[in-house]
Amino acid sequence: MSNIPVHVAIIPDGNRRWAKEKGLPALEGHRRGADNFEKLLYAARDLGVKYITGWFFSTENWRRTEEENKYLFDLARNIAQRFRNKFIKEKIRFVHLGRKDRIPPDVAEILSKLEEDTKDFTDLTVCVAMDYGGHDELLRTIKKIQDGGLEINEQTIEEHLDTRGIPAPDLIIRTSGEQRLSGFMSWQSAYAEFYFPKCYFPDFGPEKFKKAIKDFSNRERRFGGDSKKC
Repeated sequence: MSNIPVHVAIIPDGNRRWAKEKGLPALEGHRRGADNFEKLLYAARDLGVKYITGWFFSTENWRRTEEENKYLFDLARNIAQRFRNKFIKEKIRFVHLGRKDRIPPDVAEILSKLEEDTKDFTDLTVCVAMDYGGHDELLRTIKKIQDGGLEINEQTIEEHLDTRGIPAPDLIIRTSGEQRLSGFMSWQSAYAEFYFPKCYFPDFGPEKFKKAIKDFSNRERRFGGDSKKC
């Protein structure tokens, strides 16, 4: 395939519904989803994708039960520790998108350490959005600009976003058939292409991911200009 997206962002929807339909505990759906995301990282790298982002926990997910959120952060601890050696060995950069002031302090510390230890790698960048919401990100961005006494414009906004230095996503995938962003990357998604497979995220494996990349590669992106086909 030609025209491979530089940055693919994923809204991994449907973990709990996947588990329910299979008669499994809802929490098992999250675990299977996390395992699947790991597979997609390597599929993305093999295809030539340079940045891949997964939305692990939104600012709205705090409304879920304490039990579920505790499980998710326990899962985050395990995944981060498992990824640490792999990412360093395979020269994969890790970036956390979202807030660190509300998640458990030890989780925030683990994420910060992983960011620091992999900051110089360039082959593949894996972004995990945790306690992330697009509106919250913009509010925090504007406050940082104001606190710095800077003018609010397109350049200063992009320099203070969680994704500073990371290109906007070319392709955003949301699984489970839902066709909305739910506030994901509100600023960065302006010219993103969208792909909405109907399967739940645990079933969205490397072959389906490759199909999404192929679909993207056949699209023409005009960015407000004229079609090259005319």
